[in-house]
Amino acid sequence: MEPAEITALTVVFFIAAVEICCFFVISKLRGKSYPLYTVIPVFAEDSELSQRLSYIGSLIEDGSSLTEHIILIDCGGTAEQLELCRTFCTSHHAAELILPEEIEETLRNYQHFH
Repeated sequence: MEPAEITALTVVFFIAAVEICCFFVISKLRGKSYPLYTVIPVFAEDSELSQRLSYIGSLIEDGSSLTEHIILIDCGGTAEQLELCRTFCTSHHAAELILPEEIEETLRNYQHFH
């Protein structure tokens, strides 16, 4: 065998070994994932709520978000903001709009699912 052939085979075997190792490492990490929750308080003063919800929605749609649940907390939001939140919750089933006094109960319910 020529030195160039030996080098090429060595490189190919090395790449294959790295791919196999990465496959097993990634599959092990997926089995250890834990649910993440995103909590967004909705204040009347928040002028960027629409952009924030659009951003989170785009992360969910393209699959780059690890968030499993989105909790929107009505902390005195305007009627327009709350309607925006309701629309977001309708289009993203992982989202829920709650009142501040419902936080503990909501988190307990999520704990029972996992």
